[in-house]
Amino acid sequence: MGAYAYYRRVVENQRNRLMDEIIRVAERTNAGSEVLATLQAARNETRFNRSVDLIKDTIPASLKIDGYNPLQLLHAGISEGLHELSDEECLERATTIRHLLTELAERISQALKEHKELKEGIARLVQRPGAKGTKGDAS
Repeated sequence: MGAYAYYRRVVENQRNRLMDEIIRVAERTNAGSEVLATLQAARNETRFNRSVDLIKDTIPASLKIDGYNPLQLLHAGISEGLHELSDEECLERATTIRHLLTELAERISQALKEHKELKEGIARLVQRPGAKGTKGDAS
């Protein structure tokens, strides 16, 4: 029960940080202004369930886990109260929540890393002597 309560608190307390990182990924992957506005509105929402509902369809695809929005999965994992679940169910949920948080953190890190590496690679190619690859140049 303690692990479930702990992870539930972690998810609730780190919601804004998770949202900030999701917004960073969306910005770096050139998500549209509507997507960014929706993500920001969800970030500013005080109720976790409402923020999850707002972004259910706008989370970057690279952050989805088996096609699911990870925040929806996390919300589903923490939405039941401690006293409604057995000790075994609490432990099972805590383990699942830990796996989801780890996977989401890895996906965020990978998305940001890939973007950084791509930008650095492009910069190296463009700065190369005799390089023709300017923005908008079809050659």
